[in-house]
Amino acid sequence: MKINSQRERLLASTFICGVALLGLSATQAAAQAADTGGDVAEVVVTGSRIPQPNLESVSPIQVVGSQDVLLGGRPQTIDILNQLPQVTQNPGVDLGPTSDPLSGPGGVSTVNLRGLGPQRTLVLIDGRRLGLGDPNTGNPNPAPDINQIPSQLIERVEVLTGGASAVYGSDAVGGVVNFIMKRNFEGVQLDAQYGVYQHNQHSDRMQDILANDGQLIPGKRWDGKSADYSVLMGANAPDGRGNVTAFFTYSKQKPVRQGARDYSGCQLNVNPDGSGFCGGSSNSNILYFASGALMDLDGDGVPESEAGAVRGNQFVPYGTAGTTPPAIFNSNPYMYLIQDNTRYTAGFFANYQVNEHAELYSSFNFMSSESNVNIAPSALFQGSGVTASGGFLVNCNNPFLSGQQQSSLGCTPANIAAGETRDLYFGRRNIEGGARNSFYDHTNYRFVFGSRGKLAGPWSYDLYGSYYRTKLASRVENYLSLQRIQDALLVGGTAANPVCLSGAAGCVPYNIFADGGVTPEAADALTILGTQSGVTTQRIIEATITGDLGEYGIKSPWATNGVGVAFGLTQRRDHLEFAPDAASESGDLSGSGGASVRIDNSLRAAEAYAEARIPLINDMPFAQEVLLEGGYRYSDYSTGIQAKTYKVGLQWQPVDGIRFRGSYNKAIRAPNILELYTPQSVTNTSDVPEDPCARGADNPASAAACANTGVTPAQYGAIPQCPANQCAVLTGGNTNLTPEAAKTFTVGFTTRPNFLPGFTASVDYYRIKIGNIIGTIPLEIILDRCLETGDEFFCSQVTRNPVNGTLFGTTAASGGYINGRTVNVAKSINEGFDFQANYKLPLEDWGVDKWGGISFDLAGSLLTKQSNTSLPGDPSYDCAGYFGSSCGTIYPKWRHTARMNWTVPGVDATLSVAWRYWGKTKYENLSGDDQLSGAPDPFISKIRAVNYFDVAGIWDLNDKFRLRAGVNNVFDVNPPLVPSAIVGGGLPNTYPLYDLLGRRLFVGVTANF
Repeated sequence: MKINSQRERLLASTFICGVALLGLSATQAAAQAADTGGDVAEVVVTGSRIPQPNLESVSPIQVVGSQDVLLGGRPQTIDILNQLPQVTQNPGVDLGPTSDPLSGPGGVSTVNLRGLGPQRTLVLIDGRRLGLGDPNTGNPNPAPDINQIPSQLIERVEVLTGGASAVYGSDAVGGVVNFIMKRNFEGVQLDAQYGVYQHNQHSDRMQDILANDGQLIPGKRWDGKSADYSVLMGANAPDGRGNVTAFFTYSKQKPVRQGARDYSGCQLNVNPDGSGFCGGSSNSNILYFASGALMDLDGDGVPESEAGAVRGNQFVPYGTAGTTPPAIFNSNPYMYLIQDNTRYTAGFFANYQVNEHAELYSSFNFMSSESNVNIAPSALFQGSGVTASGGFLVNCNNPFLSGQQQSSLGCTPANIAAGETRDLYFGRRNIEGGARNSFYDHTNYRFVFGSRGKLAGPWSYDLYGSYYRTKLASRVENYLSLQRIQDALLVGGTAANPVCLSGAAGCVPYNIFADGGVTPEAADALTILGTQSGVTTQRIIEATITGDLGEYGIKSPWATNGVGVAFGLTQRRDHLEFAPDAASESGDLSGSGGASVRIDNSLRAAEAYAEARIPLINDMPFAQEVLLEGGYRYSDYSTGIQAKTYKVGLQWQPVDGIRFRGSYNKAIRAPNILELYTPQSVTNTSDVPEDPCARGADNPASAAACANTGVTPAQYGAIPQCPANQCAVLTGGNTNLTPEAAKTFTVGFTTRPNFLPGFTASVDYYRIKIGNIIGTIPLEIILDRCLETGDEFFCSQVTRNPVNGTLFGTTAASGGYINGRTVNVAKSINEGFDFQANYKLPLEDWGVDKWGGISFDLAGSLLTKQSNTSLPGDPSYDCAGYFGSSCGTIYPKWRHTARMNWTVPGVDATLSVAWRYWGKTKYENLSGDDQLSGAPDPFISKIRAVNYFDVAGIWDLNDKFRLRAGVNNVFDVNPPLVPSAIVGGGLPNTYPLYDLLGRRLFVGVTANF
């Protein structure tokens, strides 16, 4: 690169140093280049690196423009994406502002194309890879955080269907989401938007259930307020050869709790007759022997009760009315329906063309995001204690115990005199404390610097380097310490002057054996702060050379254009570090789901790729254009993995107005750092809600079957049941993982018929087959196969607590879990059709003068197969058209978004109506697949189709000010009501892909100077 004059050096330093520079994206629209006065001859579309003279793509691409963003009134970028028919939200793997508050990390939003998982969707900014958004080892499906992309800066979003690993590398299995950002802006633009949710409580069925349980029925609400502000500034270079565009945004979303909506006022449980009732957590007011022995609560000397509860200063049978806390704790009023979030972003895009050989470009993006997630108060959780069995010790001479309570625990006078202890399971809610708070502070920045330009002849280059970094600082508050609980339960002295026998500093005796016995000092002494920190980084160096071989006469004899080629090299290094504090790492936080684990590992990938675009025929009868595309990539990973991917595509335009296209891709997803290196840990899971070998099981297994899982004859029938419908799972990475392999096929056509000016449409069939999927063997399959067959492979994955045989716990050492470590095991097939149509209709063409114009847009997706195979050799099951716990979410066969815009003449205004449609689905147990079929749910058999209607308007007051306003979900449609046992305990009795909070009103203003 050569700078020829002092003036050029001055201009370069002005537009490069400190501010840096960013050139036009590889996928930037042609019109944007014209903003700087450049001639537009070629552009590059998502899915290819070769410049071409039009925006035709061999693979289907869905585009969301900046006007769609404004009319939608959704300031959260993830909410924009979730409206697309190709995007699915699975509460078990996806994260967002309305995620299950029990699911893990907060403050992160991920996008999931085709329901294949966020880790199989590649996210790009201006054609360049975005790194992982969260280093938390508690996040089992790490993916880029969409929150760091401000919606105010989006020029458009391009969503490509199918594999694209030959072009972009690993992870592009389900498809690619490419954000094209605004740049080359000149002037100052200020934007502000205010939004609020409004909901009329009209779930009559749920209100009856709440009333029968004595729960609060919320009234009409205005809540979930949001405020979003942005500043966009830009200036051109004095000589017109460059531009700097800078931005700053602020976003504030206030939280809403599940108790603020009638349909989520409590967990919806179902009786056998189909009636509903309020469920909740048994970790409220319950205690029993860790050994499973019965308790003598009536004092007749004959143990008869499996569990007791505290009422007054007595132990009464568990479930007795009038206890404090109650037998079942309603957690929903504490849990967030939408998270509390404050976010700042800032950065710039800049470019300066020194000469035809060197266009310097750079960008910088910064985000600071603070999120708060609330869940129910902490507790003494059954099976999470410090003893080998998972219990807590209570001494028989504890002065807080009444005589009846000592007798119920089998404490004889001799036992009391000797100070013997009893090993007990407690489920006791900390009602004296507040909700558990989890704070997530994410700070990330991304820097790109490069140069592009002509080399010699038909050859051009693009060389850049990027550095991406995300830092997480999280803390949890109002959690109880397990060790402090144990110290505070071993009490001596008198009831008036109790003392902790441990002598631990700060210990205050804990009296949970009498109503009102817990003092504020005792509750405060048990709480502990947990902190975690982590960093994930990504470094990329990439060089690409493109050329038109037609300059050398290399072209088809039937074509007018030459062969276009691209060659490139990429070096990428990802690093992830996560460090919990001592309290988190030791598992001392009661209710945190087990111990957090630390990690500090890296991955490297060196890649080489090539791509060709070969015009075969031009301007011949029934072959105006025939175009062949091909691509190949070789990847070498530091783990020893070597992968080869490729693509082949064909376009055929027989006549004006119609073009056929098809492509075949082999794509991969290499195992990421967390999947490879995360240490083992044990946590609770609702994937296995009960132990068939424990007492009280709804579907008990025989003694012989239970023996396969390690149950002894003495333990059978006496093992404590998994609390709160959650048994335990052992999680962890696996360094023997190999890449997932996908084969994707698309075929379809686009049409622009001459007889219907302004109309465009496309129809595309897609098929995505993935093998060697990285995941876990479904835990219920492991347990069921072991019970049914005694197969050593499955039974070796079940580890019971050696003391009492339970299948729950919080540590690998104590046992009580099913092995859910990461393995290559499953496969899936996803098939369907995508439909797009756009019609721009000037009314004057139809004889209606002075009425402006109308445009219609439709994007629809028909899902014909969502097939999964859990284990090699097992039959597959198809979730298309079904919902349920095995499918993980809802998969309607048809889904669409449609919008009609009316350009109002004379007032520079646009009025818009949108229709969002979710098709009907059936409960998966009603499927004919053996892997899904089962007993019908008496409460629900299907979910009816859901229709949402949105209205919005934009009004240009003058050339400086623009107003906009709208209402989403105009009719305040409730989300479908689904039992908690199906959707999961932390969700609001429905799936988060529906509109959870009711209608949303927004108003905004834009000022340009």
